Amino acid sequence: MKNKNKRNGQKFEDKVRNTINSGALSFDKGDLKNDEYVIECKVTSKLGFRVSTKIVEKLWKQALESNKLPKLIIGIVRNDNERFILTCNIEIQNR
Repeated sequence: MKNKNKRNGQKFEDKVRNTINSGALSFDKGDLKNDEYVIECKVTSKLGFRVSTKIVEKLWKQALESNKLPKLIIGIVRNDNERFILTCNIEIQNR
């Protein structure tokens, strides 16, 4: 099951735009990048996806190290192949 999830994640990243080794290298953080953003892609076939502080903090740190803005893209694929794409810009706000 883990390999299927990994393959689905890789396919989703490819659809968005892929970078070298999907963030596994110390000099190429995040799943995807462009001139403005470090982008983390997550995909699921479940009914929902929980955005945890762990995901947000990791993405924030990677974006800060790259001097870019963080963006989270979540793909939800239902059994009938209907797809939902959620794009989230992440900000830190002090009260």
